Amino acid sequence: CRLDIKELKMAMNQVVDAYKQNEINYVEGINSAHGRVGILFDTATGAIEKLIKKHPKTDFISFGKAVNSINILMDSLNMEAGGELAENLLGLYDYCKRELRNYLEQKNVEKLREIHEILSSLAESWKSIEPKT
Repeated sequence: CRLDIKELKMAMNQVVDAYKQNEINYVEGINSAHGRVGILFDTATGAIEKLIKKHPKTDFISFGKAVNSINILMDSLNMEAGGELAENLLGLYDYCKRELRNYLEQKNVEKLREIHEILSSLAESWKSIEPKT
């Protein structure tokens, strides 16, 4: 079965169009600070869900994604402008990161569920905020 040049070009165009659409879907939200923070929450909670699912084995890729996302969330806080709220968030993020690291030794899946609940609650609150334009 041979494709002629016209069919081959049509097939290639379909692949390119599918790739472009996938690329658009992938980066949705990345064009704003608000969207990027939302992506970080999604990444962290999704990674923790995978850790819970694989328990008692450790999915180190998911573990790394969760820790890195939390680190970026911590680094993104404006401590001067954020005041007490930023300090409280920093404390929560630090707690989550410490408990994630403790998970490697203790394998306490309940702590993973607690971290997931904390980050999911923060994510819901974040998503309810109207982004600045």
